[in-house]
Amino acid sequence: MLDSKDPGTQPTEGKNVRVLAYILSLLLATVITVGGTVLISLQSPHVPDGLLLLAIAALSVLVYGPLVLGSLTASWDVARTPESRGAYRRWLWAVTGLELFGMIAIIVYAVSVRAPWWIPVVSIAGAVTLAALGVMVGRYLLRYEEAHPRPSSWALVTRGEIRRKIAIVSVTFVGVFVLAVVVITIFGAGVEARTRTGLLLYGLGFALFAAGFACILVALPLNRRLRDAVGRSLGLQRKVARVVLANKRIDLDESEQAAAMKYAAVAPTVLGFTLAYLVLLYLGLGIEQLIQLSSGEGNPFTIGISVFLVAALAVFVPINLVRIRRARQYARSEPRTEPGSLCDL
Repeated sequence: MLDSKDPGTQPTEGKNVRVLAYILSLLLATVITVGGTVLISLQSPHVPDGLLLLAIAALSVLVYGPLVLGSLTASWDVARTPESRGAYRRWLWAVTGLELFGMIAIIVYAVSVRAPWWIPVVSIAGAVTLAALGVMVGRYLLRYEEAHPRPSSWALVTRGEIRRKIAIVSVTFVGVFVLAVVVITIFGAGVEARTRTGLLLYGLGFALFAAGFACILVALPLNRRLRDAVGRSLGLQRKVARVVLANKRIDLDESEQAAAMKYAAVAPTVLGFTLAYLVLLYLGLGIEQLIQLSSGEGNPFTIGISVFLVAALAVFVPINLVRIRRARQYARSEPRTEPGSLCDL
């Protein structure tokens, strides 16, 4: 029988520290990626679209790879069990391989377009620094939480809680879009109707980005419940996820079955908000590409990005929907009578 308790009664000090660290790291990664892209474009004008795309991909990998490692070491006790250590090593090898690809790609780009020598040097040195910093900060956050123990925050996800989170995302989208409309109305009164329409579309795209970011924020407490469901063990999380989300036939002992049931009760909602984030993000990016194509400024790079966005959604949406369905089926495989036990999104 699953316990259902009010998550609002849990201590918030450790949670606030983690949420603040997550937001700051995400903002830092975004600023570095956008700033680096602009800098590369300014230092190497008139670059073929394919090479520019290679540089942007390399920069993204070099920035977000360390963010993944930092998030893992902050969220999970990666040294608790042999399974956890093995799972972390797999993540480490994967991120390291991508980082090496990014380093090679940025060197190939710099040599191909004869970019300034310091672009690959700064990019590689920055990636190494960010990786070390990410792991160091992640371990510090984990030790901080261990030094400030709190009761488990696991609780069933109620329909009212989901409605409140959806309301936050909806209000964020509407508020940002209305603000954009007001600003465009005030300062764009003298511009052409076509230009005003383009500005409104940009405002719509920005509102989609904001709503997507809100999806990530409202899902953070639910991600904590997933970690608590498996006792912060990365190895157990991987094992349980393979059973619940991938429908693998793996023998679980009694404690692991209990962890899997708790995991399955929360996972559909987390996956739902994650899918919403991806859809909103890609729709926002798609609107930007649509504006360029409709204005006649489209090029092979713009077309390539548009095709990638459509293809990515065609892959990610079905995969996530299947995982949500499997988790719901697993969560309902054991009869329960508590109210609010369904994780409908």
